[in-house]
Amino acid sequence: MNDNKPSVLPDVISSTSDALQKNLPATVEQADGVLSTVVGFFNNVVLYPVKQANLTFKYKLESFEEDLKKKIEDIPEEYLQVPPTMIAGPILEALRYTYDEEELREMYENLLASAMDTRVACQAHPSFVDAIKQMSPIDAQVLNTITEYGQLRCAEIRFVVKGSTKVYTNAMPNHFVVELTPIADPFLVSTSIINLQRLGLITIKEKAIISENYQGLKDHPFTLARISMFENFGKEFDVKMSEQAIIINNFGKQFTRVCLTK
Repeated sequence: MNDNKPSVLPDVISSTSDALQKNLPATVEQADGVLSTVVGFFNNVVLYPVKQANLTFKYKLESFEEDLKKKIEDIPEEYLQVPPTMIAGPILEALRYTYDEEELREMYENLLASAMDTRVACQAHPSFVDAIKQMSPIDAQVLNTITEYGQLRCAEIRFVVKGSTKVYTNAMPNHFVVELTPIADPFLVSTSIINLQRLGLITIKEKAIISENYQGLKDHPFTLARISMFENFGKEFDVKMSEQAIIINNFGKQFTRVCLTK
């Protein structure tokens, strides 16, 4: 990377919100270059409250710089740019609160690196920052797994009391996906699926994936354990299943290209 590029750190800092600037110490002159600009902003703005508390700011600064170097090392210098403030500012501020959460930090850093590459910067949508802010580490793992598969069979399984229209509402998660069970408790995974749908990253289709075996969802050990538990209540019930499919929509595909893979 050419070290003769002029630093634009003052411009980046001056474009941030007044609330952030009030917390700035006297700006220390940074080394030249795009990377130094972003790292300097991270050091002087994001980590300033941490430095004041004499905590682990040095480790976090060095770790952030090393991570970012790795993510932009394959970007040809002619395509490298200082990221737009509307992307960089919110990302670096958000990292202050989520830096220790590996899955979320990874997405923020990937988004930042994409915004530094003129070839793909247009895909780094500003709304992606807010999407990550509203995600948990489990959400990130669920989205990553859905992305790997492309589409997943999903089911709404209900325990309907025989001779009535009554349903055990807490019998099964709203959305049960076998491939996601290794991540966390299926009820937590279902919550993540609902959140990812709310964020517009995935779509749940009320129809089956052709050639997929949905019976396996009924026969899964988790489902059988829930059936056994509710049988102890003494009421007979039928196990009903609505076949669904989870897919990544266009917005989600762009998000995953920019934030999940780098």
